[in-house]
Amino acid sequence: MTAAMTVKVSHVNLYRKIFRKPEPTVVVALPQDLRSALDDLAQTFTSYGTAEAGESFTCKEADAIARVLAVAGHKDEAVTWLEGHAGGDEVDDLHYTYDETDPEDEGRVLTERELVEYVEELAL
Repeated sequence: MTAAMTVKVSHVNLYRKIFRKPEPTVVVALPQDLRSALDDLAQTFTSYGTAEAGESFTCKEADAIARVLAVAGHKDEAVTWLEGHAGGDEVDDLHYTYDETDPEDEGRVLTERELVEYVEELAL
């Protein structure tokens, strides 16, 4: 595991400790109109241009939308949304990684692969 990945994992773990409380898993059949609404919502995030509007959202707000999409079974759309949002992230944002011990590391936005892992964590 690289130092950058260690920092990313620590950001994800920190996020989970601060913002999420463990909840029991409950399986509920969604009413058809809610399922249809979630599918329509997910469809709006299939365009990267729409996802770029995510730069205007805070990380917590963007994660809330991504979590709804992921839990509803639309993980690809959640990743697209977070890719658009993360385009505006900087050091100390949730979707940005850097090695604190390396003064030459300017950091970067999480890659698509890292965001896929991040969305998997959000969906838990």
